[in-house]
Amino acid sequence: ATTANAGEVFAAFKSKQYELGVKMEHGQVMTGVSVFQIDRPNAITDQATNIYSMDGTQRNRGLELSAVGEAVRNLRLMASATIYDATLKRSAGAVNQGKDAIGVPKYTLNLGADWDVPGVHGLSVNARAIHTAATPYDVANTLDMPSWTRVDAGARYRTTIMGKPVALRASVENLFNRNYWLSSSTLLTVSTAAAARTLLLSAQFDL
Repeated sequence: ATTANAGEVFAAFKSKQYELGVKMEHGQVMTGVSVFQIDRPNAITDQATNIYSMDGTQRNRGLELSAVGEAVRNLRLMASATIYDATLKRSAGAVNQGKDAIGVPKYTLNLGADWDVPGVHGLSVNARAIHTAATPYDVANTLDMPSWTRVDAGARYRTTIMGKPVALRASVENLFNRNYWLSSSTLLTVSTAAAARTLLLSAQFDL
């Protein structure tokens, strides 16, 4: 709001992404590994002109590992881990050059399971755990958003109604009602409080 061009609307920016990965099947389980690099503009304010523009550069590099499949009969597991290296390659006056980009954690971890309940045809229960590492809050890297972990749980029931397949779902997000902050932007330091425990119900009908 204090820059000379406050209120200006920018055109959509372009990013360049490179990715290389390998997937392997081991019976009922598929594993994967990939590396990626994303170069994208970053917002900076020119110190000489006080003009705010998409004239910086942010480079995001990372490694992603994943595994999904039926570990044992009627039990499906899903796991993934992503490691990030997000760096400011060009910043205003080179003051914060080489610093970690805001809004990007060092790593994220995900683990999920889906289990068909024995003796109850069509019924399955599921659970998921999500962990996000601490995230830089400011471009000078003097403050981090704390890491957080969330657990979700749910159930699914598949049946038929009037000869049509129906899937009924119920899930609880943030099962333990944890309080944590989400960083919602990598251009501005914008953070929001995560949603409290939330119950979701849905029905899917195949006509």
